[in-house]
Amino acid sequence: MTDRPTLDATDRALVTALQENGRATVQDLAARVGLSPSPTWRRVKALELRGVIKDYVARVDAAALGYHDTVFAHVTLSKHNRDGIQAFEAAMLERPEVLDVYSMTGDADYLLRVIARSTREYERFLKEAVFSNVAVQQIKSNFALREIKSTVAIPVPED
Repeated sequence: MTDRPTLDATDRALVTALQENGRATVQDLAARVGLSPSPTWRRVKALELRGVIKDYVARVDAAALGYHDTVFAHVTLSKHNRDGIQAFEAAMLERPEVLDVYSMTGDADYLLRVIARSTREYERFLKEAVFSNVAVQQIKSNFALREIKSTVAIPVPED
């Protein structure tokens, strides 16, 4: 049994269209999928209620706001008890420069994607949010040289 929602061709077309342009009007979406606006609106609302569509956001160019460094940080915890894990995760959730946090398998417990205006700013983040956390054993940071591909669009399966 799968927990993946079943999407028909129209639902898939709507999800694809909204990933391409989250500001598309209901009229634009209706024309694209071949329905009138009312059933199109109902389908979009149903996709939102089912959790297929999580939210609508504007993608912003980090460099345009002065964030020239993207850092991928591999964090290993020394304490794997509930309190240590919760404290670390709560600390990362509070930091606006931390864009992504993944619990991982392998050598590190977490993978973070962090943006910074400079290496000095990243160092300040490390001192304030990572080194001060008693659950952290080690962190390995990798600075991205340049972005080749970055997307939030999820492939919409046909099955």
